Amino acid sequence: MLNSIPQHVAIIMDGNGRWAKQLKKTRTFGHKKGLTIIDEIVNTAIKYHIKVLSLFAFSTENWHRSLKEINFIMHLVENKLTKKTLTSFNEHGIQFRWTGFEKHLPQSMVKKMLLMQSATKHNSRIILNICFNYGGKQDILQAVQKFKIGVNFENLLLTKDLPSIDLLIRTGNEKRISNFMLWQLAYAEIIFEPIFWPAYNSKIFSKNLLEFSKRQRRFGRV
Repeated sequence: MLNSIPQHVAIIMDGNGRWAKQLKKTRTFGHKKGLTIIDEIVNTAIKYHIKVLSLFAFSTENWHRSLKEINFIMHLVENKLTKKTLTSFNEHGIQFRWTGFEKHLPQSMVKKMLLMQSATKHNSRIILNICFNYGGKQDILQAVQKFKIGVNFENLLLTKDLPSIDLLIRTGNEKRISNFMLWQLAYAEIIFEPIFWPAYNSKIFSKNLLEFSKRQRRFGRV
């Protein structure tokens, strides 16, 4: 039993390539395995009544990777955006969100993500927010460009109708936030998990949630 449940959990899913390298496999093998972990983590989040689960899948800086790897990731994700996935989301009450920028993305992928978003907008059990081609600095800059006196700045961010992040988990044993939701992470608790993303599972996720529940959040107070 947890003392407190985070309303919004975000995960930087890191370590696919390094996990695959340990097994003497290709980086693409790691990405393929990493995608299969998502369903288990979403189901666990539903079990704990978490309202929003944000997953950092592809950053605006990931375009610096090899064209072969980028194309594989694009096809991998787009092939997941199927009628079967949509049916599963609706059956489980999952509202799909995409947070990111259209620039450089295949239009076929953008179309599928927007369709999935529209077709699940009335689901209310959990919001699955996929951050794909997203960057925190870029998010703030685009909001600044639209800002006018008297306007709530947070309403101009790409995450305008989502609550601030309560808990950030980063897998892969790296200790940085890598330009992810800089504004939204202002008072988030952070857990750096040494496990590579393809080896992450519901048991470890539950352990991370337990650690969060034991922390005292002061928000600047004594």
